[in-house]
Order: sequence, then structure tokens, then C-alpha cells
Amino acid sequence: MHPYDVIFVGLALDVVGAVVLAKGFMLKNHMDIFFESLTIVNGNDHLAKSTFIQRSEAKVGAVFLVLGFLCQIWGNLHGGIAATEPGWIDSIPKMLCAGAGVAGIGALAVSAAHRRARARFYRLLFHDYSLEKPLSNHPTDRTWLSRWSRLIDVRRKRNETEDAFLERLQQRHAHLGQLYGKRFDPS
Repeated sequence: MHPYDVIFVGLALDVVGAVVLAKGFMLKNHMDIFFESLTIVNGNDHLAKSTFIQRSEAKVGAVFLVLGFLCQIWGNLHGGIAATEPGWIDSIPKMLCAGAGVAGIGALAVSAAHRRARARFYRLLFHDYSLEKPLSNHPTDRTWLSRWSRLIDVRRKRNETEDAFLERLQQRHAHLGQLYGKRFDPS
């Protein structure tokens, strides 16, 4: 591989790493920010979930940044400075292709990290799960349905009634409780 190609891949890795690191703050939904800022007795589960996810994104972003810098160092130390002609990445379409490849790898890494982070969070959330304590709506709390749907990753379908949505939420809660309950180890 030509040293300029290695250097370009390193730069692309750095850009993807920086975006992954900033993503958790730049793209956060305003309702998630609101729910994370609530003072809740015995802890704020929304803040805990966000922390697990941001920690996983930080790990992925840091790995991409370090790999990017190492690629740039390697490319410069192995002929990049003395090279007189470009490598394979010698045009904008090839540059976009290489950048898209690195971005795709980054998206897969973030997706895998999110799955692991959610599993850790669910183990924490359902560590004392019991079928005797089903999820039930609180009529005095207008945000309850929205908070729980965001907490256990259930999206409301178009034109879905509140009762049908609550039923799906209860099913997801029971499923996650059976899957992750009684196995508390958030590490």
C-alpha cells in the first residue's frame, strides 16, 4: 500500500473518531436531555443509560483516533515524505470511496458498541426484575409513557392507540426482564 494511501486512511479514521466522540452530544434528542436532567429518587435511569452509551462511543472514537494517528505516522515514516506521486487514492471518487469505507466500519463499530452498552444497562435496570411487578402506567405522570418507551427502546407506531402502545411496552419490559433479570454485572 502506498504511503499516501495509509496517510489518507489515517486522516479518515481520525475524522470518523472525532465524529463518534462528538455524536453523543451533538445528536442527542431534546427529550432525552430533559429526561436525563430530571431529579429522580433512587437514581435517574435515563442518565445511567446515556452514560453507558456515551462511554461505549468514547471507546470506539478513541480507538479510531489512535489508529488514525498511527496510520499517519506509519505512512510518513515509510516513504510518505519522499513520495513523488500519489497512490491508489488519487482522485475525488476514490477518496470518497475510501472515506465511505472507513465511515461504514465506524458505523458498524458504533452499532456493536451500542448493543453491548444497552445490554449492560438492561442488566443494571432489571437486576431485581420480578414478574410480580409488571410495568403499569401512572395516570398522574404525563411523561411516564414517553420516558419508559425511550428507556427500553420502544417506538410508538403511527396511529397506535395508547392502550396498544402500553401493551407493547409491557411485553418488551417483560421480555427484557426475563432476559436480563437476576444477572447484575454492569461491567
